[in-house]
Amino acid sequence: MKRIWRWIRSSFIKIARIDSTPVKIAVGIGIGALIAMMPITGFQFLTGVLLSFIFRVNKVAVVVTTQLVCNPVTLPFLFFFNFKVGQKLIGNSSVVTLSSLRQVLHIANFKNFYTVLGSILKPLFLGSAITAPVIGLVAFGIGYLLIRKLKTKSHSQKQRDSS
Repeated sequence: MKRIWRWIRSSFIKIARIDSTPVKIAVGIGIGALIAMMPITGFQFLTGVLLSFIFRVNKVAVVVTTQLVCNPVTLPFLFFFNFKVGQKLIGNSSVVTLSSLRQVLHIANFKNFYTVLGSILKPLFLGSAITAPVIGLVAFGIGYLLIRKLKTKSHSQKQRDSS
């Protein structure tokens, strides 16, 4: 557990040390968190780099945040959370267990493949469309406050050292 916290802390310190404004770094953090919540595994890196060019924010902040939020440890929980949010919005509150998922995949064949896939992907993407902007905004806010605090602290420390 200590290794995980050390990794999170070192990743955040890498982001905080980026030579950019706190707003640009925080926007990068927000975009990275937004992308991490989307079920586009395999395309998150490319999407992050593309959006960082479009919005002219720091690419490192976007990519590191994406990897920090969505990684092999957190991915199943993020997808399950997004799926459940999507289910609530659709009005389908069926219980999803590993055995029910196996049963759904077992009955899938060529004729009903898209129907079965849609029953899983529709709530997943809908839930992601709701949670991703919220998580992105929260990450932006928290990131901005922390980055501004760290940059101010670092700047004042440099001034004291040069005096």
